[in-house]
Order: sequence, then C-alpha cells, then structure tokens
Amino acid sequence: MAIHQRVLLAVVAALLGACGSSKQPEPPPVKDTAFGAAVGTMDKARGVNDTVLEQKDDTDRAIGDQDGSSSH
Repeated sequence: MAIHQRVLLAVVAALLGACGSSKQPEPPPVKDTAFGAAVGTMDKARGVNDTVLEQKDDTDRAIGDQDGSSSH
C-alpha cells in the first residue's frame, strides 16, 4: 500500500469518526457526581443560616420590648 493510499485512508477514517451524533448525553444528577456532598453541605448551611437569622430577629424583638422601642 502506497503512502498516498494510507494518508487517504487515515483522512477518510478521521472524517467518518467525526460524523457522530450532535446530541449531547444527559448529565447525571448532581447528587451522583463528585459535587453531591458539597451541594448537600450548602443546603444544610442555608438551613442553619435561616435558623440563625430567625433567632436574631427574636432576640432583637426581645431587646426592643425590654427598652420600650420596637425595631419591627
């Protein structure tokens, strides 16, 4: 087989290999990836933050009630 035929065969093979489906595969759910634990941690942190903000509001109200002023 001559070098020209080999080059032609390689080019044709490369072109045919590039003719694949353009549809991308569906990505897995985040919980099934390496980032799953981080997402769970962030959700927990948001929940804790909400709790802390509620406690802060309760404390602010209690302080306002004690000194006669109201912040809300």
